[in-house]
Amino acid sequence: MTKLLSGAALALAGTLSLVGCGGSGSSSTPASPAGTSSTTPASTATAPADPAAAKAQITSVWVKFFNSGTSRAEAAGVLEDGDQLGAALKLAAKEDKASHLNRKAKVQLIRFISPTTASVTWTLLNGKTPLLPNASGQAVLVAGQWKVSKLTFCTLVELGNNNKPVPGCS
Repeated sequence: MTKLLSGAALALAGTLSLVGCGGSGSSSTPASPAGTSSTTPASTATAPADPAAAKAQITSVWVKFFNSGTSRAEAAGVLEDGDQLGAALKLAAKEDKASHLNRKAKVQLIRFISPTTASVTWTLLNGKTPLLPNASGQAVLVAGQWKVSKLTFCTLVELGNNNKPVPGCS
């Protein structure tokens, strides 16, 4: 997946604000300035019942999903509609393997849009080197578990596929 993602990073030169490819139907919000803390208090009207626990779970999911060492099955488990995105995950895994990068994610800011949707500002890294700094994505609550949104994954994988449709993302 990293070759796809790093290709997207180069094409966008750090100005990515994710837009939809399907999925939750919610629009993403632009990235916040670098250095903004992920402990910003959330409004009770838009936050889940336990914002601190939700932020911890979102961060954990993000780190797992965007890690080069995470298996396709594990990635599908933390991705919205992951069971329906097998072909897209396979394409991303193939490109990831070919890239030989040490992909990781660092979450910088989580802002709740609703009790079931959060805007995530994060950086995609190759080891310690930023590939996609201050990217914007979404996390969604599905059956009591926070997941990387289909919107986020599909946008990145399609950008890395030269803006061509990816199976399951259309």
